[in-house]
Amino acid sequence: METAYQKVKVHNELEWCQVKDMETKEKIEKVLLKHRVSYFVKWEKPKFFSNDTFGACVFCVNQLQKESADDAIEELPEEVRDKIRFINRKVDKTFY
Repeated sequence: METAYQKVKVHNELEWCQVKDMETKEKIEKVLLKHRVSYFVKWEKPKFFSNDTFGACVFCVNQLQKESADDAIEELPEEVRDKIRFINRKVDKTFY
């Protein structure tokens, strides 16, 4: 038996923030998990002639949980928050 919800495709993710080092990424993950905010991570590869080996990590959250994510990030020290670049734009790609 097929449910009515199987054919519904909802795209309500936001590219919330971007970080460029692993330590900051791990701190953000811990605080989001602590506040039970669901997220996924997109990796952007470094440019060909860039000295950057890490690339960039973009955190995507659900639009309905954006305020919870913003509240959660306030727990981090200011020197960690200074390394975060907030994007707040809709994800434009379909992943399925």
